[in-house]
Amino acid sequence: MTRAAKNAGATGTADTSFADDDVNARRARGIALIVGAVLIVALVETEVVPYYWFPTLTGLTYLAAAGAGRSRGTLWGPGLVITSVGLGAALWLRDGRSADSFELLALAVMALGLGGVLAALLGQVRGFAVSPMSIALPVLLFGVFALLEQRMISPFAGQTWVYAALLAVWGAFELRPAKS
Repeated sequence: MTRAAKNAGATGTADTSFADDDVNARRARGIALIVGAVLIVALVETEVVPYYWFPTLTGLTYLAAAGAGRSRGTLWGPGLVITSVGLGAALWLRDGRSADSFELLALAVMALGLGGVLAALLGQVRGFAVSPMSIALPVLLFGVFALLEQRMISPFAGQTWVYAALLAVWGAFELRPAKS
């Protein structure tokens, strides 16, 4: 039974508290996404931070945006999933291990699973908005973008700015005016 169905109770109306974030929370998320995108480009493109830390930085950007949007923010799932896999890959690659290793693939799958488990557990804490889609979609997109990177498909292969631009566009969308 879904949370909305459980909360429908005798009145027959579902709890829609997660359906619409307030405008201030949404805007705070937007600002965090844009600032994160700028920091990612500044750190990775200037090689202050090696490229393999990029997924971790992206995940941390999601978590910062989720925190800025308070517990009702929708980015906790992606933040935990992407941070977990990014951290696992970065720790593997920083020691000079092969990126084409089956062991790295196994580590990435385990890290994706760990992020999903952490997100699912957080979703059971009252007040946190973590949907199954917010866990599954970043797993799918991580696979898509990893494949594009491996196949050296432009403009994605090694181009941090492309991913950062997607974060910034998402952030700009979050800054949209309130519905009247």
